[in-house]
Amino acid sequence: MKKMFIVSLLVSYTLLLITGCASHSQSNKSTVGYEVQDSQGYIVKLPNKPIRIASLSLGADEIIVGLVSMERILALTYLADDPGISNVAEQAKLVPNKVKANPETIIALEPDLLFIADWQPVELIQILREAGIPVYVYKTPKTIADVKLVIYEIAHAVGEEKRGQEMVAQMEQQLLMVQKSLEKVSRAEGKTVVLFSLMGGIGGKGSLFDDICQYAGVINGASKVGVGKNEIMSKEQIVKANPDVLIMPMWDYSGKIDINQFKSEIQADPAFQTLTAIRQQQLVMIPDRHLSCTSQYIVQGVVDVAKAAYPQDGNL
Repeated sequence: MKKMFIVSLLVSYTLLLITGCASHSQSNKSTVGYEVQDSQGYIVKLPNKPIRIASLSLGADEIIVGLVSMERILALTYLADDPGISNVAEQAKLVPNKVKANPETIIALEPDLLFIADWQPVELIQILREAGIPVYVYKTPKTIADVKLVIYEIAHAVGEEKRGQEMVAQMEQQLLMVQKSLEKVSRAEGKTVVLFSLMGGIGGKGSLFDDICQYAGVINGASKVGVGKNEIMSKEQIVKANPDVLIMPMWDYSGKIDINQFKSEIQADPAFQTLTAIRQQQLVMIPDRHLSCTSQYIVQGVVDVAKAAYPQDGNL
């Protein structure tokens, strides 16, 4: 835990250096225009602070809503107003356009800055740029430290560096509170958790959930048995991990699956009856929007996992 705290401090110091330099160089961006460089090295030229901002990923949606006034947001993703997966569902209802990765729709909206995650097709990015749309590609976060970096980058691009620093400071304050609460938990008491999706156990080594587990002071069962970040755990691997807590999904993309029925089927599965989590009925439902997000709300996922593992600690 001490090592993690030191690493967090070093990351924060580096981020402050980056944004401090950026703030100095872009101090007159509201009047003289400015340039930003995205994660792929592409230079985006902005004549003023953008006032018609659009986004094609839920993570960027949540960050942008936290950074700028709603009047400056032209479009968010089609899932932004879904409370099952979005942390800004209410605010998103105020935004006039919800979009998918359809180039014709986006070009017609004429955003003055569009945020796209690097997992989107290269062809889509190329079409939009050739149409004259200012596209900023950001690197998809794989850790909570990465999330902080993306917040700083997007804050810099929209001309709201101070607000970005405040958002990151709030994240660090919440993480510090979790860390202090976990100081009472000895290493021997560390609980093992397994994250379930509707497809099975997920969140292996190198995933964002793996990083959440480290901050939450728990052992990630998937990592423990050698599962990779994009792999699904077999039943044998889940049994081998023997989790103390099973984290169950609460959101179904299709809307056709009974989540409570799914939970009951896992509870009754003959293959899982030896698991500590099953015997002690520790199947905990945590909002998917807290565990799958790549925005400032990821710290709520840390809090939720820590609470699920250590419910006796009322300070969490």
